[in-house]
Amino acid sequence: MLPVEVTGASILLDHVTKRFPGQLKPAVDGLTMEIPAGKIVMLVGPSGCGKTTTLKMINRLIEPSEGRIVVDGDDVTDMNGDELRRGIGYVIQAGGLFPHMTVATNIGIVPKMLGWDRARIAARVDELLELVSLDPALYRNRYPKELSGGQQQRVGVARALAADPPVLLMDEPFGAVDPITRLRLQDELLSIQEELQKTIVCVTHDFDEAVKLGDWIAIFNEGAQLVQYDTPERILGDPANEFVENFIGSGAGLKQLTLTRVAEVGLAEAVVGKPGEKAAAVLSRVTTAGHGHAVIVDDRQRPIQWLSRRQLARLDTIDSSPDPKLPVVGHRATLNDALDTMLVSSAGAALVTGRRDMFKGVIDVNTIMEAITKAQGAAAEVSADAPVGLNTGVFPSPIVAEEPGQP
Repeated sequence: MLPVEVTGASILLDHVTKRFPGQLKPAVDGLTMEIPAGKIVMLVGPSGCGKTTTLKMINRLIEPSEGRIVVDGDDVTDMNGDELRRGIGYVIQAGGLFPHMTVATNIGIVPKMLGWDRARIAARVDELLELVSLDPALYRNRYPKELSGGQQQRVGVARALAADPPVLLMDEPFGAVDPITRLRLQDELLSIQEELQKTIVCVTHDFDEAVKLGDWIAIFNEGAQLVQYDTPERILGDPANEFVENFIGSGAGLKQLTLTRVAEVGLAEAVVGKPGEKAAAVLSRVTTAGHGHAVIVDDRQRPIQWLSRRQLARLDTIDSSPDPKLPVVGHRATLNDALDTMLVSSAGAALVTGRRDMFKGVIDVNTIMEAITKAQGAAAEVSADAPVGLNTGVFPSPIVAEEPGQP
């Protein structure tokens, strides 16, 4: 498979400080931080530590008091703020959709500001709805109140991507949805990122979410003091200090399950059927293969049912109605996600989907246990160089005094 083109842009916060009137200490104190192009960087830390302020300074919703912000090599500190924000995607909790606008109008608002014609906007809306797994014919003319929380959040992501920005900023994007929807939205984001390779900066209070989504994690303390900026593997395996250990919390060993993706383990094949087929024919293939179930996929190869032998024996023809409780995980999901899904599945396994929700195979508990055994000790072997991250306000450059008698 050809490598995916990186469409994201590098970001540099260069000695950035933010002081709010009436506060003795800076909210962000001399932060220098490199954010690599095409990567997901998660900002985590206790409430009030400055992570959201840091995020909002990137698109200058909050203006820095000092320092520079450099995007793709260009200093954007003094450019027009509205122009800057039109070129940076921004996602907040619950999608932040305009309630009086349809889904299509919400998504197309920035392209319209940029002067795109109607045909181009309409095509882009449909493309993005497909990307976030919403059928354009069903959703483009709906209003936000007609959508679930998860659907609203998907539309919010589509709107942020509408003008194909190189940078996507996300402020607690999945914090207002239930745990199951949150897991699916996380998988959706990883799938989108695999396809687009944007630069994504995301604020979260959920360390498990940071481990799952982040290529790099920045852990802040008060004043946006950057305590550790590293890969999830190294933060879990070698926390920088006691503050990081306490922030990670108990169960660091269990969190290792979030370091391996479903795509990295072997999947079992399955007998596949289609709506409209005779159930007896599918049952015959299941029996011949020695399997217990058949996966029913639609015309786009997306799983819609998982039928046991007993269910097949009771049917004449397979219908096209989807099972809302189907145990499905994306191939970018973690083994921890897969295990959670399996625990509520009567089959003791889960269906794995790839890009555009196409069926890829089956994962079971034995596969996960084998993967955990192989992964032991892998964290210590990670050797990628971390991006630069420091606080000049907290950690000034050392001045080395000359020893007496030395030149």
